[in-house]
Amino acid sequence: MTNDAFIRTKAMKRISIAVLLGIVTLSIVIFGFYFNRQQEALTVERESLSVIGTIEARTAMAAFKVPGRLETLWVDEGAAVETGQVLAVLESRELEAKLNQARGAWVAAQAQVQQAENSIPLTSQQVEAAIAQAQAKVEQAEVGVRDAQLNLERAVALFKNGTIPQKSLDDAENNYVLAQKKLQEARSGLEQAESARLKVNVAQSQREMAQGQYRQAEGAMQEAEAYVENTKLHCPMSGYITQKFLEAGEMLNAGTPVFEITDLKNTYVKVYISEKKIGRVHLNQVAEVRIDAFPQTVFKGQVVRIKDAGDFAVRKAISEQYAHDLRSFEVKVAVPNPDLVLKTGMTARVQILEGE
Repeated sequence: MTNDAFIRTKAMKRISIAVLLGIVTLSIVIFGFYFNRQQEALTVERESLSVIGTIEARTAMAAFKVPGRLETLWVDEGAAVETGQVLAVLESRELEAKLNQARGAWVAAQAQVQQAENSIPLTSQQVEAAIAQAQAKVEQAEVGVRDAQLNLERAVALFKNGTIPQKSLDDAENNYVLAQKKLQEARSGLEQAESARLKVNVAQSQREMAQGQYRQAEGAMQEAEAYVENTKLHCPMSGYITQKFLEAGEMLNAGTPVFEITDLKNTYVKVYISEKKIGRVHLNQVAEVRIDAFPQTVFKGQVVRIKDAGDFAVRKAISEQYAHDLRSFEVKVAVPNPDLVLKTGMTARVQILEGE
């Protein structure tokens, strides 16, 4: 090897080492920059109000209050329903027959009440008329006693003077006794007539009894009406039928779910914020919600509820003196879903915005 070749080889080695050192240095710089960026991103992510939850919606189960055979289903899965809408009906022929019987008993009881109420004034009028008649007889008898007494006194005076015979005196005495007897009979008749006022009390008691029977019949009728009405399944809330559990013709018990209704237009996400961050969250705070199924779409949300009590600890205590459990607080973020694109169970990434 010549001297020039040796020099060129040595120079090439130096260049290669320099390039290698440059590549290593550049790699270290790039790695350090990337690592720092990652650490900064992790720090920002860790400190931001960014959490993951799932799309949920308010749900209710529609069930009958009474057992029976499912006769007709008026809606199917996917149907939009409104509060109070009839969703299904049970067979009700037997219950309707019992309702007709109860209504008949109620009408009869109503008639008995009316009859009892009418009998009170009629009985009172009859009793008072009899009392007035008896009182008149007493007054007439009292006049007869006074007249007979005056005649007797006159007859005694005339008999003493020898003006009238003994027979006239005896007749006057007999007339007086007879008048007193008539007065006694009249007074007995008056007492009997007055005692008839008890009939009015009896009539009032009969009216109260009839009213009680009427109320009982009315209650039985209302109960029968409620049973018949309960054969109709009314929708408990507005939303969409998301599940149907039974088919027409099946037997069911009271409380057996027939439909599941979900308010799909008003979805929400439940997330949990640690107690270190919960002070930065407030009601009506705006949030951005992202769904994997729609990566280019940002759904607007709003904080509508912050639970007052913490739930579970997100970090356990290391030392009683220097560390404590960090609890999390449930936060509900409402996400309007007018187009029904959001489905319950979807994973949602929620970013609660600050300063808005």
